[in-house]
Amino acid sequence: MARVLVIDDDVEIVAILTEVLTHDGHTVDSAGDPAAGLAKARTFVPEMIILDYHMPGDTGAHLFESLRRNNATKTTPILFMSGEAEPEHILSELSDATGSRFLAKPVKLDDFRRVIAEMLAGAKKQI
Repeated sequence: MARVLVIDDDVEIVAILTEVLTHDGHTVDSAGDPAAGLAKARTFVPEMIILDYHMPGDTGAHLFESLRRNNATKTTPILFMSGEAEPEHILSELSDATGSRFLAKPVKLDDFRRVIAEMLAGAKKQI
């Protein structure tokens, strides 16, 4: 399975996503803010990143751009999740949304698992 990094300031969401992803066989690490997320991405080298859009100190879009400038994560699939922002708004802020998707919170578990599987399968095809 895959190494997945969850970057979200909501500890309950992180706990739920970690439980689901671990149950599905993935190795999961997490961070609660953009700076910690960027640091973890450099050391954990995830195969996929789940990124909250609204976090203290910065937006997911700014973190996305930093991740894209990092050689280790420049092509890593990124799934944005938000309960407040619209997908068109998020994706319009990105320099290149290739390999990125969006799910609105609260997310249905079946949709979450399906999107994760699709994104990971798409990333493996590009290798």
